Amino acid sequence: MSVPFGSVGTASLAATESELSDGTPFGSYDYLSRNTSAEYVRLLALIAEQSPGAQTLLAAIEGREGAEPLFQDPLVRRTLEDGVLTLLRGLDAIDAATLSEVLLCAAAHAEAGERSMLDATARCVPLGSAPGHSFVWADDRPATVPGRRFVEEVLKRLPGFGIEVPTDEQVQLLDEGVHLALQVTPSLARSALSHLRTVVVGDFEGAGPPINALTAPGLSGVVFLSPHALSDRAAVAETLVHESIHLKFLDIEYVHALFPVGFRPYSSPRITPDWHQDDERYGGWPLDRLLTSMQVYLSLAVFFGLAAERRGDDFHAPDDCVARADRCATRATWLFTAAQDYLDHLSPAGREFVTWMGGMLALLRVT
Repeated sequence: MSVPFGSVGTASLAATESELSDGTPFGSYDYLSRNTSAEYVRLLALIAEQSPGAQTLLAAIEGREGAEPLFQDPLVRRTLEDGVLTLLRGLDAIDAATLSEVLLCAAAHAEAGERSMLDATARCVPLGSAPGHSFVWADDRPATVPGRRFVEEVLKRLPGFGIEVPTDEQVQLLDEGVHLALQVTPSLARSALSHLRTVVVGDFEGAGPPINALTAPGLSGVVFLSPHALSDRAAVAETLVHESIHLKFLDIEYVHALFPVGFRPYSSPRITPDWHQDDERYGGWPLDRLLTSMQVYLSLAVFFGLAAERRGDDFHAPDDCVARADRCATRATWLFTAAQDYLDHLSPAGREFVTWMGGMLALLRVT
């Protein structure tokens, strides 16, 4: 039974924030990053025999402490996956010269003890307030092979997307948004934003529904923001947390395989949420979108619930936060209920993930 969010106790909100942020195996960034890095090292070892660049990178990280963050770099991860697809599965995902160039560049940065590669091979601006090694893409004409490869991978997944160089004011607003999010919900924002590596500002050309922010499967750690989303600190704080939770879900899915082998979103059962019944453009969600949206709405319910009590400067009014929290909790509950009809389409880990969501919804007394 649903209850007004304003009656949910601070202790329940804090306990849910803690579980979302640090629970194992689905909440903790340290746990997820350690396991995703280990998986990418495994991929690196698989192609090392056929790729001199992979051999060099493997040698560069061997026995070296602190190399783990390098495998959170979006381009390193994308390149390793493409290397496996090309060398082991016979697909044409990346040419040998580009594979070698990117991996040799990653090896050089690993030997230098650096935590990332992409921001050192193109113009990027650090997000100083972010808890991880995060930056804003600021290169309209990258001069390096890794930089150009990143742009190619973006446009491959987002046809018609125009990358823009952000203004100083936009970068400052992004930094302020991160700072505000960490004020509002320190643990939740820290855990979510730790999965964020790169913010790319830009917009789609031509007609179509406006899109303020999105993530793209296959480019982990990257959030794409329209300039229209950069309106004020409160909106930016919410958007960055929202999209970073989607990034977190991508890492969860990578570590835990929430779906059986062979799952593809295009052949998945489709669900249209209750709040999109009147607009077919936003309906027909596959099951992976149902699960990631459930996590996002539950997280935002906690985000706004706590914001009503300990909001930072220039955030929404308390009554507005309570209303937003209530709406998000209602949507998370709807998605949790809908998921019960599709448990057979999930792996054991996927069913455990749904149960984990349900336990936190129960803790908030919204189920």
